[in-house]
Amino acid sequence: MKKPAPRNVLPMLISGRSTAPTVIFLHGFLGSSADWQPLARRLQAAWRCVLVDLPGHGRAHFPEHPELYSCAGATQAVLATADRPAHLVGYSLGGRLALQLALQHPERWRSLTLISASAGLPLAAERSARRRTDDALAADLEQNGLTAFLEKWYGQKLFGDLRRKPALFDRLVRRRRKNRAEELARVLRGCSVGRQSALWHRLAELRLPVLLLAGAEDAKYVRLMRRMQRLIPAAQLVVVEKAGHAVIEEQPVRAAQVLKRFLQSTANNSGRNET
Repeated sequence: MKKPAPRNVLPMLISGRSTAPTVIFLHGFLGSSADWQPLARRLQAAWRCVLVDLPGHGRAHFPEHPELYSCAGATQAVLATADRPAHLVGYSLGGRLALQLALQHPERWRSLTLISASAGLPLAAERSARRRTDDALAADLEQNGLTAFLEKWYGQKLFGDLRRKPALFDRLVRRRRKNRAEELARVLRGCSVGRQSALWHRLAELRLPVLLLAGAEDAKYVRLMRRMQRLIPAAQLVVVEKAGHAVIEEQPVRAAQVLKRFLQSTANNSGRNET
């Protein structure tokens, strides 16, 4: 008999006072909780920072529970880690999951921050094509290994600006090599943007404060997030100069400043002491 999926399973790093307002951080594909540490160090004096390893990344390995690698499974696993109302921050893949969580469980969140993220692919044909692409990438990852995959992945135009910063890029790739190829393949098959419903038509439902953050050199996501800003009632957009898709890697100080100011504004506007 198959074992039930464990609860509160996601590995995490926690910093800051236990009584401070909680901020939950969700990383992108290939990432881990370690990606957020430069930001957390700048926030932990006033905030309790919870840095999560999403299924298939970092230390979060669940081969006996394939359901956790789906978008629905990953969001439920994150929800189980939220022991109190929290501010939710997501980058790229983590942003897609954060948006889904904010729409499904609005009562659980104080605010939402989306970094280099979108509301999904609106057309069924686009989602079908993306599923085929990601399934092929998963097969390539299993066959040729993680090192070759990273070379192809970061060869995409999306990361062109990152490749022009060799010291930063080398540090990033060394961190990415700590992942496991077979785990990442499960993520590609289970939580591809092609397997997640588009959420554009639901953005007007968001009533919590929303921060949208994009890198100025990432034209595609600046365009997508401007569109999101128009559809979300209480959204503000900040475009970070000298950064592309990997905003938190390229401009961690600026990203932390923007996020800190946003979180402080939500606390001030709430008129109450959050826990």
